Amino acid sequence: MSIRTKLLFSYIAMIAVPVVLFGLAVVLAAGLYIRDMSDGLKNTGPRDGPIPFAAFKNLFEGRDELSSGLRFIAEHDPRLLGDPAFLSETEADLAKADAGIVVASGGSIAYASPGLAAKDILDRLEADNKDDRDTGFFNFDSHGGVDLEGIPYIGPEGSPGMLVIASDMEPVARFFKKFVPTVFLSLLLALVLTNGLLTYFVSRSIIKPLYALKDAAGRIREGNLDREIRLRRQDEIGQLGSAFEEMRIRLKDSIGAKVQMEENRKELLANISHDLKTPITAIQGCVDCLRDGIADTEEKRSKYVDMIGSKTSDMDRMIEELLLYSTLDIGKLPFHWEVLDLADYLQRTLEELRIDPRLTGVDITFDRPGKDNVALNHPILVRADREKLHRAILNIVDNSLKHMERDPRQLRFELSGDDDGTVVEVRISDNGVGIPEEALHYVFDRFFRAETSRHPNAGSSGLGLAIVKQIVDEHGGTVEALSIVGQGTSIRIRLPAIATLVDQRGESI
Repeated sequence: MSIRTKLLFSYIAMIAVPVVLFGLAVVLAAGLYIRDMSDGLKNTGPRDGPIPFAAFKNLFEGRDELSSGLRFIAEHDPRLLGDPAFLSETEADLAKADAGIVVASGGSIAYASPGLAAKDILDRLEADNKDDRDTGFFNFDSHGGVDLEGIPYIGPEGSPGMLVIASDMEPVARFFKKFVPTVFLSLLLALVLTNGLLTYFVSRSIIKPLYALKDAAGRIREGNLDREIRLRRQDEIGQLGSAFEEMRIRLKDSIGAKVQMEENRKELLANISHDLKTPITAIQGCVDCLRDGIADTEEKRSKYVDMIGSKTSDMDRMIEELLLYSTLDIGKLPFHWEVLDLADYLQRTLEELRIDPRLTGVDITFDRPGKDNVALNHPILVRADREKLHRAILNIVDNSLKHMERDPRQLRFELSGDDDGTVVEVRISDNGVGIPEEALHYVFDRFFRAETSRHPNAGSSGLGLAIVKQIVDEHGGTVEALSIVGQGTSIRIRLPAIATLVDQRGESI
């Protein structure tokens, strides 16, 4: 649930809950105080109505019926007001409604209900309603707790009279004195309680995760990126927590990559120092021999000079490969792309290799799609950098030459393609000593050598196959090593091919 929805529900609850609590408080207070009020009433009739105010209903309905009846009698049949039997029966009905009457005729009190101060009642009505003698009297006495209703009439002899209905209002007044403050306090308490609880829970659901994010930001600021941020929420704060977690992971990966890069740089410097030290030591030894006169013959001097030249060439090759690897690693080496027919390109490369003095005595063969294979008898096109791809092939060949120890030495090139024509594969195989299976996954790592000794072989830098992998990766391809110890090694390069249209006769379009 989103924060916006939570706030909307909380606003609704702040209104609905106090209303419900207020209603319950009204019902409970009314039921309680009406019971107290009923105890003060003489007889209000049936009190088990459907609502707590049934006693009020019964009381006032009974009084209204009696008042209407007595008014009708005073206007149409006033002689009944002098009938003792009628007055006795009426008195019983009035007692049920906690009311009484006073009948005054000819200036004297003809009848008064028990307990009523008839003269005081008449004097009060006379004083409060002296301007309304001809219209009747109606007065609430707020001091005595008695409701007085005066009804003038004309007696049978033509003499004026007054019928006064007195209703006891003290229990009702006592009820409202208790009921109104209780209801007001209940409403106030409901508002305070509801708003307090809702504010607490809603703010807690927002503030608590914000504090968690604050702590997480503090840990990130201090460099502690190992503690996971999990809010387990689906609202906006949960999305913010997910963004924090993603930021933490990326920062951790970035810092880890930076640390790993620094370690790699240190390892690179250590390996360079180690590999350059050997030829430098050899050169230094030759120079010392020449300087000290140990090489006392022309033949010895020529031998030492040749050794210096050889070691210098090895150092130059190592530094060149190191420079190339570093340039590829930081992405600063430009590639010049062109579309090559890979079969024709490999054929020309092999012709150059066959005349290379280093490959004298090596049997070089090339297997390519034959003329009988119509599907593959067309140019196999790839997008490549001619020079960089040539360098990758030469590095593979150099690596093979260093590990071919038995005759006849063989080097085999194979070219093939997938059935759908999207990938082309170049495989270069030798019959050398092979690579142990546990080392195959590391042969393309920089400075890796399968030999346990780090002594460089013929000026090897340990970067040849690492450079091959970088070049192939830049071409969007993959490279893999396959080897069997004692039988030889194959390097398989897979490059994305450029699709060509072939008609039914097998001719490219």
